[in-house]
Amino acid sequence: MENTSRNTEFQSNSDACSNTVFDHHRFDENFDVQEFGRDWIPECSEGLKPYIDQRFSDLDQAFIFYKEYGRSSGVDVRRSTEKSDRDGNTIEKYFVCSRSGRPDDKNVDKKLQKRRRTVSTKCECHVDLVLASYQLSGFYVKKFTESHIHPFAGKGGMQFLRCGRSLTEFHKRFIFDASKSNIGASRAYTIFKSMIGSYEDVGATVVDFKNFSKDIKQHIGKHDADMIVQKFRDIQESSDPSFKFEYRTDSANHLTQLFWADGERRKNYEVFGDAVSFDATYRTNRYVMVFIPLVGIDNHWKSLTFGAILLEREDNGNYIWACESFKKVFGKDPKCIITDQDLVMKAALQISFPLVKHRLCFMEKIGRVIWVDHTTPEEFEHGWLDAVDEFDLNENVWLKEMFDMRSLWIPAYFNDDPMVGLLRTTSRSESSNFYFGNYVQRGDTLSEFYICYQSAIEKQRINNAKKLTHYDDFTPKTITDREIEKDALRLYTQGLFSTKFRKRLELGEVNMDTHNIDCSCKLFTRVGYLCSHAFFCLGICGIRIITRQYVSNIWLKNAVVRFSTLELGEISDRSTTNLSNHMQTQECWFEFQGCLSDASSNADILEYIKNGLSSMRKHITTTMKKP
Repeated sequence: MENTSRNTEFQSNSDACSNTVFDHHRFDENFDVQEFGRDWIPECSEGLKPYIDQRFSDLDQAFIFYKEYGRSSGVDVRRSTEKSDRDGNTIEKYFVCSRSGRPDDKNVDKKLQKRRRTVSTKCECHVDLVLASYQLSGFYVKKFTESHIHPFAGKGGMQFLRCGRSLTEFHKRFIFDASKSNIGASRAYTIFKSMIGSYEDVGATVVDFKNFSKDIKQHIGKHDADMIVQKFRDIQESSDPSFKFEYRTDSANHLTQLFWADGERRKNYEVFGDAVSFDATYRTNRYVMVFIPLVGIDNHWKSLTFGAILLEREDNGNYIWACESFKKVFGKDPKCIITDQDLVMKAALQISFPLVKHRLCFMEKIGRVIWVDHTTPEEFEHGWLDAVDEFDLNENVWLKEMFDMRSLWIPAYFNDDPMVGLLRTTSRSESSNFYFGNYVQRGDTLSEFYICYQSAIEKQRINNAKKLTHYDDFTPKTITDREIEKDALRLYTQGLFSTKFRKRLELGEVNMDTHNIDCSCKLFTRVGYLCSHAFFCLGICGIRIITRQYVSNIWLKNAVVRFSTLELGEISDRSTTNLSNHMQTQECWFEFQGCLSDASSNADILEYIKNGLSSMRKHITTTMKKP
């Protein structure tokens, strides 16, 4: 075909429609403005250009074809008028160039009768595609006009055409997955561009990404409470029968309290839940609800989240509800609950957990006189008073308050309490809040918050249960030839062995009949593994392995698998189908990436991949439209 206007270039392509290149930033000096009214005809292969009597099964299929023709040409197209018979059946349909129509159709203020200062893309272009019904079983091309009176979008402008912008399921999934890691729409767009290669090839604009994200929030916002509750019910019925949750709404059906823990978290609590930390210092989501992660320590000496709570307020009623929900979800009380200095929470714990020890986390900034594990109350008090005098802090109100409640947070006063040696690690609650803060945003809906929370939990699970458990299969070097060290290596996780046990082993009254060990530091009582003094005594006595009464289950390899009695149940057929589809999608993406990687910079192979994908897409589109 031939373009009747001068100063026009054509980009030819054997497989796809190309457009006349027109870059208004590069007009030559001889360009005539009147050229705008001349004919502009795309050069196109026969396979992509509409033709008279071409058949389509329905109007949607026809418009998809025409839109692709326009996209490749650098021209936007749109649906226009139609004619119907007496029964309301469409007998004729018009598709037109988006620049069809008068430029002042929508730019006149009817009230003031003056033109607004807006830009119109319309220029009375008469290009159209007319389809007529064919015996009510499809449509055929009755008329096709292809001569435009305006230039086409160049390579740089293609990305802004409506027909070249569409959020595919792949786009939407990418935006959604990015949001799980606290990546907003704008940043997701930039990352997507880096994956694809250029902004022109994204297939959408950053505004499209933002609008999709905004639409999700608006949709969820109207049904947020119902959606999250239904989501939890679906999880119970389809994928995790051991998932448990409690919730409460007010008279206006606003969610006011929510507590949840999945089956795996509950198994972890069963094994590692002797000491649990509550920290209600982090507010999140658009409702400014209080987020309380329930944190403990696993057998790798890593922070572990047992469950989560969202409360509308930090008051006695909300905290009591949270404590009672804790009992329902987990089924047993912890030995020790560790909190900050919240007096309201303390009162609630005394009501709901009267037999559970309540302790406060350590104040690290005044740790000079409290970090000695085996100090006595008298020694602590003497050291405290000396420090206060030395720095002239006798009138400090806060220090006086902390000294008055010393029995709640100074180890000297509860060295005999089992597992409260974990108290020292409860700054983990604050680090846990920081950790979740990397995944969630204050503007998140409840549904979005839960999705981001799950992403954080999944990363924690991979780093702890999967990665570190995997490394337990490797054997580190021993520092001695003693059999007791080899025994510990067989029993304990590498996290405990390397960071705790090995230090104790390097230092040095055992009952030889019972192998009972009594040490004044009481490390085993407080934390669950032997101290260096005990190992020294065992060595002197010729005992070659750790006596089993001093082996605590929580520090052993594969502790959850070996010691949890909670059955997670079987995954239902519906969940299995969803899981299978998800896995197949991942495998397809892996294969696609592999093909691109193998092709590297080989243009012929890349062309082969592109043609193959185009052929598969046409086949998929045709197949999915069949009843």
